Amino acid sequence: MTDVMKQLEAADPARRASLDSVEAATFAALREEIIMTGTLLDTAAAERRPAAAHRTRRRRLGRRGGIAVALAGVLAGGGAAYAAVQLFAAQDTAGVTCMTTWRDSALDGQHVDASGPWMTGDAIQDCTTLLAQQGLPPVENPVVFEDDGWVYVTPADQAPDGIEPIEADTGPQTDPNVIELRQSLGDRIDGGRGECRSVEEAATWAQSELDRLGLEDWSIDAVGSNSDEEPCSTLSADEVGVIRVAPEIEPDALLYSPEVDPVVGALRRGLADQCLTADEARALVDQAYSTLDYEPFPTTTVVDETLECATADLEVGGSMQVTVHGPTTVG
Repeated sequence: MTDVMKQLEAADPARRASLDSVEAATFAALREEIIMTGTLLDTAAAERRPAAAHRTRRRRLGRRGGIAVALAGVLAGGGAAYAAVQLFAAQDTAGVTCMTTWRDSALDGQHVDASGPWMTGDAIQDCTTLLAQQGLPPVENPVVFEDDGWVYVTPADQAPDGIEPIEADTGPQTDPNVIELRQSLGDRIDGGRGECRSVEEAATWAQSELDRLGLEDWSIDAVGSNSDEEPCSTLSADEVGVIRVAPEIEPDALLYSPEVDPVVGALRRGLADQCLTADEARALVDQAYSTLDYEPFPTTTVVDETLECATADLEVGGSMQVTVHGPTTVG
């Protein structure tokens, strides 16, 4: 892949795809509308395996959960807006889809019973939680298979012809450390989307995350240079084994939303001002959610006794999702 193509891949092509006539503020608003237009506000909340003792983790305000975007319809706004929708949706293609009764339209992301991002890395466990949020029972006699970056769980006797079954926890992007890395890269609180870092600063920060998570085989690919227009950075890990870093505008400006920002602010303040247990941080998330007029993705709590204080990762896409990491006791 050429350097030019790497820059295109890493640098949010939706915002740059023949959209010169769209002002930056307008595009940011459009992007946030896309982010908040998920059809399935239904993501798994399940306990991931506790962090190993050697994975010490500095106290941070957050990490985040990779969110798969599903759009209910086409936003109005002409060809440029439609292209932005299509390109943005194409960026987030990894997740799990759950079907209690199989329909072929599910392969196109339509008429699914439940769908969302990886939370535990176990497709059947995640689907059980996703379906429960929709008031549906678990998949009976489940089979797991992959298609175009998505993992599907459906009754074995209804699965499409020609599928190759996989183990529930061996599909693409199911490594808990990789899941946590992607959460960290997109976290709105203090992760990759939590503050303005230059490309160089973001690359250094990303390497610290790889070191913390023990992902020794991963590498950092920084493309492009900062400018007055793009003083910050964006990070992605769509390709397994590579973190891409590219210039970007201020994340809080790009991702501003009147629905989401009060939650982001409450968690930033609450976790910075006090040392909380996992349960106390979870209660803080529930309190921050109390003003919402829609149901966000379920919150996941991961007990991690190596942490001195609890942290929380928040990512937006389809809805809002928070993962809390923390100990059972503090101080």
